[in-house]
Amino acid sequence: MKVLGLNFSNDAAAALVIDGAVVGAVQEERFTRIKHDAGFPSQAVHWCLREAGLQLADLDAVGFFWNPGVHAEPANGRLASVPRDHLEYLYSVPVHLMRHFDRQGGDSLGVDRVEQTLHLRGGKSLRTHYLTHHLCHAAGAFYRSNFNGAAILTVDGYGERASTTICRGEGRRIETLLEVEFPHSLGSFYAALTQFLGFKANSGEGKVMGLAAYGQPTYADALRPLIRLHDDGFELDLSYFSYFLPRKRRYTDKLVRLLGPERTPESALTSRHEDIAASLQLVVEEALLHLATLARVRAGEPNLAMAGGVTLNCKANGRIAREGGFERCYFMPAASDAGTALGAALYVSHGLHTVPRVYHPESDALGPHFDDAAIRKTLQVSGCAFTEPPDLAEAVAALLAAGQIVGFFQGRAEYGPRALGNRSILADPRRAEMKDTLNARVKFREYFRPFAPFCAVEDAEDWFAIGHATPYMLEAHPVPEARRSQLGAITHVDGSARLQTVSAAQNPRYHAVVRAFGRLTGVPVLVNTSFNVRGEPVVNSVADALRCFYTTDLDALAIGSFLLVKAPGPGAATGGERA
Repeated sequence: MKVLGLNFSNDAAAALVIDGAVVGAVQEERFTRIKHDAGFPSQAVHWCLREAGLQLADLDAVGFFWNPGVHAEPANGRLASVPRDHLEYLYSVPVHLMRHFDRQGGDSLGVDRVEQTLHLRGGKSLRTHYLTHHLCHAAGAFYRSNFNGAAILTVDGYGERASTTICRGEGRRIETLLEVEFPHSLGSFYAALTQFLGFKANSGEGKVMGLAAYGQPTYADALRPLIRLHDDGFELDLSYFSYFLPRKRRYTDKLVRLLGPERTPESALTSRHEDIAASLQLVVEEALLHLATLARVRAGEPNLAMAGGVTLNCKANGRIAREGGFERCYFMPAASDAGTALGAALYVSHGLHTVPRVYHPESDALGPHFDDAAIRKTLQVSGCAFTEPPDLAEAVAALLAAGQIVGFFQGRAEYGPRALGNRSILADPRRAEMKDTLNARVKFREYFRPFAPFCAVEDAEDWFAIGHATPYMLEAHPVPEARRSQLGAITHVDGSARLQTVSAAQNPRYHAVVRAFGRLTGVPVLVNTSFNVRGEPVVNSVADALRCFYTTDLDALAIGSFLLVKAPGPGAATGGERA
């Protein structure tokens, strides 16, 4: 069965699943070069179809990440109590869905999903399934986790009416156990405080998480009463917020009176801002631990699968992994709305139809790829000087050990916001000054944002005292005191690091580089950051990689089997001679 999944809100994306296996998944931003592109993912759709050698008429179904029918359900006073500036309850619902949803016994029947049939030229009918947003998050996390049974927790800003759900996954079935309705939303709470701190809401939350490590949670007692935790999830004190009203500011004067003046964007950061960030991070971690515990109890399952934009908070994930009481945790790498495209395709396959589940490799490398012939052609047309080392991993490791910064472009692009070795920039973690060097020469990021390490999975326990694999860079854990002096570039100011582990089976060349670096230096760890500059999406094509290489101060680029080094010695040759 061939199913296309679509999302075109934040992080528009497309994904193609055939008989339960993921053929490809990619965000539209990678093609348009517009970060977080929210337009229709036309180029992503075309790539998915080309990857499989299909046309639209070959598809069996389409899964869409949003169910407009939910907005036509009785509002139970919600329209009056929670006005929305975009009037989604009116103009987002197609006219043919605006029918009266009857009530029986005082309970709404509810709209589980909506279906639409497209009649294509040539007589083919294509059915589109409009699924609820959080169900798509849940499906992406559960089916990709490979768990046969799991508690599923989804947390984001909102989707239709929900901001948080707890589900139980068993086999192909997903059952919703608890739902917290917007405007009670941890994602929107974090976004409002992100804006209060002078960053862009729904974009700068990762910056706030990095800033939090510099402060002390002196405002935690002031913020805790704003989130009331209970057995049905949580409630916010909405008197402090305005993100559900037609106003540009997401918080009210009451929050300003509580915390003091808000920060003007781009103005200087003070210790007060750092302390507010630290306090925000702490109270959200506490709320997420509460929800994870609730999910474990409600679902009665030993494993956790988690998705939704808040799942990108790696500090909270680390605490859930250590303190949540689960045997295993899977944090979906494409946890933001991009991942709902894949979740929609998987749910149509497994949840609505009888497609058996398949094993998903521990990798999110699901996007575009280029073989050596295509790479060589582009390099030659561009007139680049390059070599083809007999052992690329050893050559890259030697450059890194000498303090050089190397772009690493290999295999399929990652799906989601993290670069995990295929569209990465690598550097030496031993040099504490490397963080500032990377920022000054390549990344141009704020001083308070940390860089992440990766190591071979077989070295993780020795160097990071972590007893499980974390292949998606979505958990922050303490760096052992004895190792911090050797890992100055990746140890954050609070002593933590957002670790990625890699095995030879998952990514052979990436694994070979870090192992070779370990043999040269005695430190089998490297810095890994995304192959892009601030404000741009991660590079997608060979041309993107070359543009970033030549417009930044990268020292070298390992692209496919080829190596480009700036200011090359006499061994390099235009046209690709072997070194």
